[in-house]
Amino acid sequence: MDTASTLMGLGLLLLFIAPVGFLVYNQSKKEKKRAKKLSFLAGEKGYNLDETENVHGLSLALDKTAKKFLLLKSGEEAKLQVIDLDDISKIDLHKNNEDGKSTSSLDEMREIMLLVKTKNNSEKKLVFYAEEEDPVTQKAERLDRAIKWQKTLQKYSRS
Repeated sequence: MDTASTLMGLGLLLLFIAPVGFLVYNQSKKEKKRAKKLSFLAGEKGYNLDETENVHGLSLALDKTAKKFLLLKSGEEAKLQVIDLDDISKIDLHKNNEDGKSTSSLDEMREIMLLVKTKNNSEKKLVFYAEEEDPVTQKAERLDRAIKWQKTLQKYSRS
């Protein structure tokens, strides 16, 4: 009877853990594929990637020598977007609550994004965290990543 209970317990454990493992593996595979695509597309255009990162359906990269910021969003029609760092006029970090108003309390944040404005008045929204789509446990980590990229872009867009 003990062996049957143990096997049944292991079977149920496998039944619940296998889908989670599959999702983690699948997400990791998608991120690697997107990073590879970013590297390939950047190489085709002659860019040398100094910093890269995959964040929530976005692949971000920086070519410090060419002073270019590269974006690749996930999806079927993913195309490489290039922003000249010399054309950036302002980089704002938005931490919004459920009403869309700015907040500094981590518990109240529902969306974390960078808003990159260029000198020709175009804007790019880089969403690092959206409560409807992302786990709450990653909120602090995503905020740190957004702050890191804000500082990095400000540093290289002014020098």
